[in-house]
Amino acid sequence: MAASMTGYGVGEARIDSIVMTVELRSVNNRFLEISCRMPSALSVYEQKVRELVRTELDRGKLYVTVSMQDETNNGLGLRVNPDAVQSILQLLNGLKASAGIAEPVTLDQVLKFSEIFEVTSIENKSEQLWEGVEAALTQALANLKSMRREEGAIITKDLVDRVRLIDSHVDKVEKIASEQIPETFQKMRERIQKLLTESTVDPDRIESEIAMIADKLDVTEECVRLRCHDQLFIQTIEEKEVVGKKLNFLLQEMNREANTISSKASNSEISHLVVEMKEEIEKLREQVQNLE
Repeated sequence: MAASMTGYGVGEARIDSIVMTVELRSVNNRFLEISCRMPSALSVYEQKVRELVRTELDRGKLYVTVSMQDETNNGLGLRVNPDAVQSILQLLNGLKASAGIAEPVTLDQVLKFSEIFEVTSIENKSEQLWEGVEAALTQALANLKSMRREEGAIITKDLVDRVRLIDSHVDKVEKIASEQIPETFQKMRERIQKLLTESTVDPDRIESEIAMIADKLDVTEECVRLRCHDQLFIQTIEEKEVVGKKLNFLLQEMNREANTISSKASNSEISHLVVEMKEEIEKLREQVQNLE
């Protein structure tokens, strides 16, 4: 089933105290174009992000945003080491007990020990963090593709409805044309016979020439081809592969047949129907630009 090229997806993963979030936004584009924004600590993995995206998407302008948040980070690149704090408290309480000091241990006393703090170095965990980013990206891609499929289903229904409308116009054109040819043939015969009343032109030759002219007015082949293009268009939408480029080609052929019908027909009703068909083909062309 065809999918839209516009959508949004988000994924999240956690490595220890660090939460990684990946946001994906996609819009229409003829090819797959990827724009990445990542923390400097993970910039070496940008190519891996691109490769993973390419395995899942084929077309669209994709904006990838990767962010990280250390829930224990106070902005100084430091965090408290709980085990060190407990060890220091035990040490100080033991010291006070040995010295017979009744006063409780204070925060100021604990802060004198630098061991209670440890440096949070994301750079040193880049490989571990990439696993989290990869998991978040995979989740975001799944959400994005789900949204694109949902929107694609809405677009597909609109496309099918328009193609069926074109088919109904083709039926009307065929009906009008089938009624028009005998009438045109008879009118031409009467006019030529009137002009050649006193002529010695071979009657069989006149009939042959009239038949050739009438045949040029016949749009049956164009209607058959246009209807075939319509059927193939609907079948293509239901394919699992990328359909956008193929649909564009079919629309070109549909427009070509409509133009030929218009040039051959000498009937105002057919001309009006062809105008409506070409309007629908143009609307189809606009909608197809949204499909992957």
